[in-house]
Amino acid sequence: MIDKNWLWFHDHFGKGEEHLHAITRFIAQVDTPFQHVEIGISPFFGKIIFIDGDVQSSIVDEHVYHEALVHPGMLFHPNPKSVLILGGGEGATIREILKHKSVERVVMCDIDRQAVDLFKTHLPEWHQNAFSDPRVELLHGDARAYLEKSADGEFDVIISDLTEPYEGGPAQRLFSVECFAEIKRVLSKDGTYAAQASLLRLKTYEMHLAIKCTAQTAFPNVMSFGAYVQAYDTVWSFLVATKNPNPPNIVPNLDEMIAQRTNGDFKFYDQECHQHMFSIPKDVRTLLSKKMEPITDNKLFSLESKADW
Repeated sequence: MIDKNWLWFHDHFGKGEEHLHAITRFIAQVDTPFQHVEIGISPFFGKIIFIDGDVQSSIVDEHVYHEALVHPGMLFHPNPKSVLILGGGEGATIREILKHKSVERVVMCDIDRQAVDLFKTHLPEWHQNAFSDPRVELLHGDARAYLEKSADGEFDVIISDLTEPYEGGPAQRLFSVECFAEIKRVLSKDGTYAAQASLLRLKTYEMHLAIKCTAQTAFPNVMSFGAYVQAYDTVWSFLVATKNPNPPNIVPNLDEMIAQRTNGDFKFYDQECHQHMFSIPKDVRTLLSKKMEPITDNKLFSLESKADW
């Protein structure tokens, strides 16, 4: 039943497509120096976050996004001790990283202190006090600048939990050829990189393809995968890249690895889930086999960018 007092949030997917979310009330609506952040209550999804007019996360299924983002990249590394998060906002990415027993150090570099403080206050279900763990160092500043001053091989895993690199956005210089060169340099010998990489759909795949083609300028092995996130109402894409051109096949022993290397407190991710996420349908695989010009510091992604048909 529709309540006449509900507010309706319009999530614009593209020309001729719009998804609606009912909101009973907003907990917070804040303009930071970098983005517009809203936290509301949905009668279906419960607590839900919007950033710059897009659904960011909901309490019902944020574990799907964050487990998909974190665990494949962590498990492709043989013994991850030091992890860098680019972005990270709500703190759930830290939460998932800390489930890995080998982790000794986590650095989260997020430029938007005001947003992170807002999330610390209003989203305890997401971070679960992960910010207070003594292994965690929280920095507020330009993540690109932090990468450029980091030592060679300083981190075993780098996880990008950033908004997409649209022109004019705060993440635009963190998905460029130049930035991927820095990421590769800062990663250790067996280092892995993981990132959220936008929609993975037949009509809206170009952003993912642009990010993938750019990552391939630095890494010999870049893999696409996706997970359906209910609050997004679409399959969301991720990338994992390895410095090793022939990373180990973790699938046959994945459940055993999870039991040995983590505390096992996963709601979504396991061996069967991993196989499903990396099994991309043929029509989408065909699109992702195309080439796009990489993103550079001087040539950013725009909606006018087209795949080489």
